Amino acid sequence: MTTDQDVSTTASSASDDIFWSLKTVRQKTGLSSATIYRYMALDLFPARRKLGPNRVGWLASEVKAWGENRPELGK
Repeated sequence: MTTDQDVSTTASSASDDIFWSLKTVRQKTGLSSATIYRYMALDLFPARRKLGPNRVGWLASEVKAWGENRPELGK
């Protein structure tokens, strides 16, 4: 049996796994498209996911984790 508490916990977990478009990823990270794709090629940035024939996205939780664990430049 599923309780309201179980549903709200599941809903909050699922909301963290939304997909961001390239435009949103650029806005949230401050990186250019070229830098994002360059970092992806070097395995320094989360991989994009194919969402449809002409659509890709990044998991918001992965991009957020990348930003929190990214070393600061010059230190």
